[in-house]
Amino acid sequence: MSELKNIPSFRLIKTFGRLKGRSLSKNQKFGLSMLKEKYDGFLDTKKKIWLEVGFGNGHHLVELAKRNCDKLIVGSEVYENGVATTCFSLFQNKIENARVFHGDARELLHLFEHEVFDRLYFLFPDPWTKKRHRSRRLLSSPNIEYFSKILKSKGYICIATDVEDYFLEIENTFSKLYQFQKLHVLPKEKNLKFFLDLKTKYEQKAISKGGTPSYLVYKKV
Repeated sequence: MSELKNIPSFRLIKTFGRLKGRSLSKNQKFGLSMLKEKYDGFLDTKKKIWLEVGFGNGHHLVELAKRNCDKLIVGSEVYENGVATTCFSLFQNKIENARVFHGDARELLHLFEHEVFDRLYFLFPDPWTKKRHRSRRLLSSPNIEYFSKILKSKGYICIATDVEDYFLEIENTFSKLYQFQKLHVLPKEKNLKFFLDLKTKYEQKAISKGGTPSYLVYKKV
């Protein structure tokens, strides 16, 4: 995926927070070296390809790859510490069917000329709760249009959020997009056909505070 270095820069509204955290541990530094040697780059494959956007510490991404050896699992994340931790975990678990993109997932559009992904995951994206920051929400209409271009026909977008206001906004946005059909699932119930039976860091945090996450699945028609 290093081809991005040769692509002219373009302006996107920032949808994420910090890019780096505390100093990397020895294992994280090793993880970054593995990113360059093993997990950075896109495979020419006949497998179905799933993309997780903003995978955080990579717990869900690693488990998704473990349970779906017949798929190529691609993850994108801007936070260096999360990328480093994830790559180390992929190496530790000897996972071969995963690739990692360190950067804004929307830039992946410039690597593909046609629909390539069979499934997209957006799990607990930053809700940007302050009114003045709402334009930074990842699942805005313009951004969904971006991702629609790299999603195959009959592909799925799987979304989870614990913020009710964001959930309602997402539903409203998708209801106006002709290319997507909402599947008939109850938002407050996790459909295990599309979501893993494990909790992400933010999912667990929301539930421990008494919240009830919402889960949405949309099919591209």
